[in-house]
Amino acid sequence: MSAMTTSSRLLVILLVVSFLSIPSAPITQVQLVRESTPSADGPLSIILMIGDGMGYEHVELARLVEVGEYGSLKMQDSDWNTSVTTHSANAAVTDSAAAGTAIATGIKTNNGYVAKSTSLVDLETILEFAQTKNKSTGVISTCRLVDATPACFMTHTDSRYNFDEIARQIVEEANVDVLLGGGLDYFDSSQISTMITNGYSVVYNRTELASITSGRVFGLFADVHMDYEYDRDYSLQPSIAEMTNKSIELLSQDSDGFFLMVEGGRIDLAAHDEDNVRNALDTIAFDNAVDIALDYVEAHNNTILIVTADHETEGLVVLSHNLNSELPGDLVSETDRRTLRAERVNNITVDWTASYHTDWPVPLYATGDVFSNLTEDILIDNTDIYNMMKDFYLGNTLNVTELPPITTEPTGTTTTDTTSTTSTPVIPPDSYLILAASVGVVIIILAVVLIIKRR
Repeated sequence: MSAMTTSSRLLVILLVVSFLSIPSAPITQVQLVRESTPSADGPLSIILMIGDGMGYEHVELARLVEVGEYGSLKMQDSDWNTSVTTHSANAAVTDSAAAGTAIATGIKTNNGYVAKSTSLVDLETILEFAQTKNKSTGVISTCRLVDATPACFMTHTDSRYNFDEIARQIVEEANVDVLLGGGLDYFDSSQISTMITNGYSVVYNRTELASITSGRVFGLFADVHMDYEYDRDYSLQPSIAEMTNKSIELLSQDSDGFFLMVEGGRIDLAAHDEDNVRNALDTIAFDNAVDIALDYVEAHNNTILIVTADHETEGLVVLSHNLNSELPGDLVSETDRRTLRAERVNNITVDWTASYHTDWPVPLYATGDVFSNLTEDILIDNTDIYNMMKDFYLGNTLNVTELPPITTEPTGTTTTDTTSTTSTPVIPPDSYLILAASVGVVIIILAVVLIIKRR
């Protein structure tokens, strides 16, 4: 019996190794078009939320901190999940301007360009398209409103660092109804006066924002960037969730619908500093804003929510953790929750494997009936985000182009060298089928071994 048991175990081990060593099926280079047809009632609205620099591992770090090993963030509880490529027109590793332009316009451009083509032609953004449909529009950022990502939706320039020109266009041309974020230093007193003349309520703190119940609003809550969530004075600066809630409250009053872009901009800056605590807490704050948007979308089938990132920053990899069962949600005080979050981050081991952005695919989480027929866990390009949004506004069938899975191994380091081709592997669906079949065979073999042993 002992010999039979030993040989049986050896047989199982060999079979497991052999089955798990089976290579995945050859990857076809054919791009497949996936479709889903809108079925919403009433004026159509879109909430687009961009976690700047927020890759899969940034989400994972925040998830472990906030809800533990077996929980999920609000953004992960979506109707459709997929992965998104981020390269720009002239580099494998994008910056926020080129990535923001791709999402906002559906066109690839060069790094540094803001809603302009590679030949420097102005590109119509999804926000501007919404305005042609008489929809109200809003832009939120925890960074400066003149930063690359918010600028890509409402201005056009050949350099993301043309802050004076971006500010001028926001005041004189953009005509966005709700503008909330940092960047007071980039708008002079005459521009503030112009905004007031144009019918905006100009607010500078959390209390003033809360008092607004209708109309247009221009909120500048910091001289440059808003504070990290870890450092935010709750009595002075509104949270990104509060800004999102107020924006939806105001924009949803428009009978023609609305477009709202919300950026968690400081996720990226914390990652560049390789600051685990601030990166995690800003991602959690962003997820709290997603929760606000989800509540609205789930009550209004004429509105969709898309949550994504412009790129991944610094090659974050979560390695291990030593976490207990006490979660921030178990506590009543927001101050206590913040303290516990920081403690939990410090019990998670991570590695920052790059020194700039990477070209790793980033997540996309979408909510709305319109996404129900689309295939999950595929790979699409970031330009498809614009295409889906425009098709939704037009009442057309949503089309996304499925890209071949990425199979190159990550090198572990991606630097500012834009010739880098570092990628995060995406497992092709065929591999999952083979793995499932292998597991099934192993289970059968184990059952046979147990029967023999009992005999």
